[in-house]
Amino acid sequence: MCLNGACLMQKWPNYNTNARTRNIRRIMVNFFALSDGIARLLLAVLPHRISSRIRANTSPLHVLVLRRNVVESTNEPRMTLFEGVFATILFDMALFGTSNPIINGIIALFTTIQNTWDAPFKTKAQAVEKVREFCSRLGIQQTPWIWEKSAEEYTSLNDFFSRTYSTEYFPKIQSGRLVSPACCKILSYPNDKTMKNILIKGCDYALEKIGLFPEEDFEKYSRNRVWLGYLSPKDYHRVHAPIKGKCIYCKLEGADHRSASVKFFEGKFNILNENKRLVVVLEEEEQFSTGSSNRVGDPLRVALVIVGGVGVDTITYDSDMVGKTLDKGQEISAFRAGGSAFALFSSKPMAVVDCIRDAEDRGLHVEALVGETLAN
Repeated sequence: MCLNGACLMQKWPNYNTNARTRNIRRIMVNFFALSDGIARLLLAVLPHRISSRIRANTSPLHVLVLRRNVVESTNEPRMTLFEGVFATILFDMALFGTSNPIINGIIALFTTIQNTWDAPFKTKAQAVEKVREFCSRLGIQQTPWIWEKSAEEYTSLNDFFSRTYSTEYFPKIQSGRLVSPACCKILSYPNDKTMKNILIKGCDYALEKIGLFPEEDFEKYSRNRVWLGYLSPKDYHRVHAPIKGKCIYCKLEGADHRSASVKFFEGKFNILNENKRLVVVLEEEEQFSTGSSNRVGDPLRVALVIVGGVGVDTITYDSDMVGKTLDKGQEISAFRAGGSAFALFSSKPMAVVDCIRDAEDRGLHVEALVGETLAN
């Protein structure tokens, strides 16, 4: 699907834009060079309650790799040490609060820094240098090169961040009824109440405040399985249709909000109710004849909530998708800059893949590629 530019973008004053971008870049180069040392120093002097939380947040995850059906300990930490120190303090433990001039100013600064990713490369040689450096820093695959364009063809860091796969390497869209809409790490819960009891305990979250549609399905959404997916900055950052169906609703919510980090759904920030998010509802058009009671009567509706994280001020999507039938795996939206997430709600129960149910029982994240089967 062509993304026609219907998007949300933070607007900045026109004065001294280039000078400000250059100054921020100079500061950030020096800053990243010192960041590890700064993080280690802070970790040594912070109270044990905070430092132990930081260490937990930066430790490797045990994940079920769906495509291989094996549990692995990822070699990569959940975030860098520097990111872990500040993300834990600001967003996990929310030591500066959730809405006040201090935290709002910090989020605005993060957004300003992320917006420098739009600065165009001056030459093809610089494009190669910056893209390769970006890949090395985040652990993005370079060999074989699986992306649509060569490194020299990308025009900015954000152009590469919102990259897509080359046709040869695009993940296979599997035959399951519900597939992963993104390359991500997923947690799933039997229903909304369980998710609130286990995960979203630190804020005044309510399903009714997400912006789901239609209102008469709220009770159905609340009693059926919920899927939460996190897309790290290294992941492919486009989101695709999880089922084949007609788009009956598409609306951007929280357009004026400063988004918090999506790494910490369990924290005090009300991510699903307050972050910038695109709500897309797909209605299944096929009638299944398997004899299963959940596949007759009213059609299955799946609500996909695409959530921008801190610094993400652009979500691109096709504003004309409402009323059209989307193929399973068809592109819906893309992010520019920063981590992001999604939540999936359904109006009917579905049969979860056995290994995913096992991972849920063991409290494991599931690492999925876009198009991999989640439920039937």
